[in-house]
Amino acid sequence: MKEHAFYVGREGREVFWNIPLPAFEIVLFALTAVALAIMAFGIYRRWLMWKAMGKPEMRLDNMKERVKTVLQEIFLQKKVLKDPYPGIMHALIFFGFFVLIFGAAFDAGQHHITEPLFSWTFLKGNFYLGFSFLLDLFGLAVLIGVIIALDRRFVQKPERLGYKGEIDNTPDDVIVLLLIGAIIITGFIAEALRIHVTNPPWEYWSFVGWLLAHTFTGVEHDTARILHKITWWVHAILGLGFIAYIPYSRLMHIITTPANHFLQSYKPTGYIEPIRDFENAEAFGVGKLEEFTWKQIFDSDACTRCGRCQDGCPAYLTGKPLSPKKMVQDIKTHWLEKCPDPVLAKMAGYLPGPLKAAITATLPPPAPAEGEVPAEGEATGKALVGEVVDLHELWACTNCMYCMEHCSASIEHVPKIIDMRRYKVLTEADFSPELQLSCRNMENNSNPWGVGAHLRGDWAKELGVKTLAEDPNVEYLFYVGCSGSFDDRGKKISIAFARILQEAGVSFGILGTEEGCCGDSAMRCGNEYLFQTLAQANIDVMNGYGVKKIIAICPHGYNALKKDYPNFGGNFEVYHHTEIISQLIGQHKIRLTQPLSGTFVYHDSCFLGRYNKIYDEPRRILKAIPGINVVEMERNLDKSFCCGAGGARMWMEEDIGERINNARTKQAIAVKADTIAVGCPFCLTMMSDGIKDNQMSETMQAWDLAELVVKAMGKEEVKPPVDVCAV
Repeated sequence: MKEHAFYVGREGREVFWNIPLPAFEIVLFALTAVALAIMAFGIYRRWLMWKAMGKPEMRLDNMKERVKTVLQEIFLQKKVLKDPYPGIMHALIFFGFFVLIFGAAFDAGQHHITEPLFSWTFLKGNFYLGFSFLLDLFGLAVLIGVIIALDRRFVQKPERLGYKGEIDNTPDDVIVLLLIGAIIITGFIAEALRIHVTNPPWEYWSFVGWLLAHTFTGVEHDTARILHKITWWVHAILGLGFIAYIPYSRLMHIITTPANHFLQSYKPTGYIEPIRDFENAEAFGVGKLEEFTWKQIFDSDACTRCGRCQDGCPAYLTGKPLSPKKMVQDIKTHWLEKCPDPVLAKMAGYLPGPLKAAITATLPPPAPAEGEVPAEGEATGKALVGEVVDLHELWACTNCMYCMEHCSASIEHVPKIIDMRRYKVLTEADFSPELQLSCRNMENNSNPWGVGAHLRGDWAKELGVKTLAEDPNVEYLFYVGCSGSFDDRGKKISIAFARILQEAGVSFGILGTEEGCCGDSAMRCGNEYLFQTLAQANIDVMNGYGVKKIIAICPHGYNALKKDYPNFGGNFEVYHHTEIISQLIGQHKIRLTQPLSGTFVYHDSCFLGRYNKIYDEPRRILKAIPGINVVEMERNLDKSFCCGAGGARMWMEEDIGERINNARTKQAIAVKADTIAVGCPFCLTMMSDGIKDNQMSETMQAWDLAELVVKAMGKEEVKPPVDVCAV
């Protein structure tokens, strides 16, 4: 449509085309109306399908933030550009097409509204020159983007565009890219033919068409006029075909992706909606598609299959069956198979019996009502949990949040997995024996190991740390957690951090035997009932002592206390121990005077980094330790690789593919580090095991930052860590 901008008024166009303008405009407007009608029908049909299945859910809070997010993610391509190569490719196509569409509308506005109605022409002079230059520039950008996309998808074939080595290219992928390319190429050819015939002195501003016009040297002007007419109409029909094709192709993401950004959750990162009413709930979790909310189903329609989620998924990269992209696409396929065509269903209601029966026969049978047993021989379709989403996929997830952090369409993968786990655990009581044992231990002794709860405060006896029962008038509650209370290696972290607080004169106390498991592993394995029981017990004790501020050494406990406990009346200021240590160093309340030696690398815990954006404090601590060389792994910060213990995987066997902790340890070995520093007891266990499994015990060690700080304070002799307790 860009070519309109270069006609010299309506009269000049009529002479050039030798077609009466009213006839030309009638045909063009009629085709435009048809294209828009086809597009509108497709969007309306999809809208009915989005509404047809799923429970209601409102996402209209924080309107200012929602609008801001759409502007950032769509018009600034914020998330898309985080991955430079495909990001630039997408930006070239998006921004180029955006400018061209508005340029075409601008041009049409002059030739069909202002010029005939008001006899006013604004595409002239310097404005016209700049306009023509910009449209050529952005048209070229689109063409470059399309070429990069074709090369990437059909030549380079990066694994993330497929699954397990098979690239999932579809005919639609080819059609969309070729359609966009054809629109741009025909536009440039039409422009070049027009320049070849008219040859005005200023046309080098339309630099692509001007250069291309030189290829038509020797072509007769009459022939060029005919070719121009044919090419322009091909260009126009392709452009209108593009508009009509949007809701029937992957181009639908032009609509669904901005909508999904707008509808994203503004709850805290990683927030899991609790089951609110156990007493009256008819089902727990999600066992069939209809039990998702409509927004969770809409997520799957917003997915562009870009593979960014898969590209950093620790389960997928270590040979597990889980691919976040594949899971979302499988849910979409299941939705499309189950959802009746709403337009056909409406049509059937207005038709006579035979036609109604014929149309109804093409629709999938309605899902059985709650508690209804299908008749014998009646097709029930695939089970969502176990068939659509394989159980190995479901349990492979570590809840690391890489998928959600890097999804350029704001899809929420992890809550779906938790919901399906809830169904398996609470409704079917079907989960691994080792996880059953851990849950039973949490239920009986309030810790996953099943160690006697009366031993929870024993680690602190020699330090003189008081419990809140002995002295409730303290500034901070040090929530130690299960690992820091029972695991031999974890207890060393608790001791080190308590010494730091004592050295700095911080007022703190512990709960001792009154402390219980935070419940994070129970919640993330799907045992929501157990989690709420554990959380409520802790909250009652903490509120009873009037606790206001809490410090946790475990990012899992820290995250649960900070984000999940407020659902049940636990409203506290929660800090991670690396935040407090960094603050104390900055305030010179502790001094690191003892040099350490070696090359240190920091492993970002998922629940500390992606969940809570704590990246700088741990690194400031390391940089404050004299004598050490600090390096970074390739996968760090928000692209960090999980240790493998999150999402209750700490308590489960890893019997498919490579162990995630071993893969992460290899990344530390690759940068020639001799010490892995962590800020999480789970990560410490997994990294320590990874060092052993990689036969690096003699040259590499793993330490918590609190332990390293105590050593740098000169308060403890440097010695190798003891074995972690068996899980």
